[in-house]
Amino acid sequence: MNSHIAVVLIDPLNDFLHLDGKLYPLMKASLEFSSALKHMKELVEAARLANIPIFYGLHQITTDHTYSGWNHMNASQNRIKDNKAFDEAFGGQIFKELEPQPSNGDVVVSRHWNSSSFSNTDLEYQLRQRDITNLVFAGLTTNTCVESTARHARELGFHITLLTDATAAFSVELEEAATKVVWPVIADKLMMVSQWVASIKVRL
Repeated sequence: MNSHIAVVLIDPLNDFLHLDGKLYPLMKASLEFSSALKHMKELVEAARLANIPIFYGLHQITTDHTYSGWNHMNASQNRIKDNKAFDEAFGGQIFKELEPQPSNGDVVVSRHWNSSSFSNTDLEYQLRQRDITNLVFAGLTTNTCVESTARHARELGFHITLLTDATAAFSVELEEAATKVVWPVIADKLMMVSQWVASIKVRL
C-alpha cells in the first residue's frame, strides 16, 4: 500500500543538529520552537516500521579544495567556505540517530551544491527507478533547502507532503514564514508528523 511513497530527509547533518555543530547556535531557537529533532526521529522510526524508504538529500562535503578554481561562487557557497561548514570529519556527516538503514531501502543520493536536492544530483533518477510518486519532506533548513527541493519536486510532477514540525530554520520567523505563508501554496498536503504517522497506519 505504501510502495509509491518515500520520505525525503534534507540535510540532517551534525553542523545543524549536533550541540557541537558549527551552525547549531543559529538553528537552536527554531529547533526548540518546533521540537524538530524529536519529530525527525519520530518520522524516521515510523517510516521504518511502515517499510517506507528514506532518501537523504545532503549538502556537499567541504574540504580545503572543494571550491578550488571556482569563478562563480554564490553568497551561500562563500559562507560555507569561510566557515568551513559541512566538513568531512564531522559537520557534513548525518546526525547519529537519523542515519540511513539500507535494509529499509534507504538511499543516500549524490550531494547537492546549493538548495535543491534535485539539482545536479541523481535524486530524480533514483526515485523514478523505484516508481515513487509521493514524497514526504522534512529536514533543514525550512525556507531554503527543504522548500527549494519541494518546489522542484512539484515541477517534476511528484505529489508532495510537507511536515511542518520536522523542520527548522535560522530563526523562528523564517520557519514560520515558510510553513505558514509559502508552504500552503506549494504543497499537496501540510501535516504534522503525528498526523502523517496516523495516515500511514490507516494504509497498513
